[in-house]
Amino acid sequence: MMDAAREQHRELAARQDFPFECDPRLFSDEQYAAIRRWGHWYQGLSSGTLTPITEAQQRFVAAVKGSTPPEEPHAAAWRRYLKRRAIEEKHGAAMHSSHQVDADTFYNRDMAKQLRRTMGGVNLREHKRG
Repeated sequence: MMDAAREQHRELAARQDFPFECDPRLFSDEQYAAIRRWGHWYQGLSSGTLTPITEAQQRFVAAVKGSTPPEEPHAAAWRRYLKRRAIEEKHGAAMHSSHQVDADTFYNRDMAKQLRRTMGGVNLREHKRG
């Protein structure tokens, strides 16, 4: 039984080039490299597909699930990756949209000057009348 579990671990650990499915700019080079290299194995452990064999793997799973704070860089990177993916899946397109105005449709500079002149005149008349 233990040999079968170890073989499952070996198979997933041998897989590389995990598809990084969120914005990599938010991760350090080390975190990105670790996830690309070990992501299949991390995913197996955190999803329950793989049964943790060692105490270190049990701590990894507990850290990823949020039961304990991550003590080592692999758990911290994978936990961050999972949280970021959840955020991007939830908010998707809104996270990458641009909120820039193409044209000044409210007041342009000339309209603002005219408004100041008009209001200045009104204020002056009201002050004199006052």
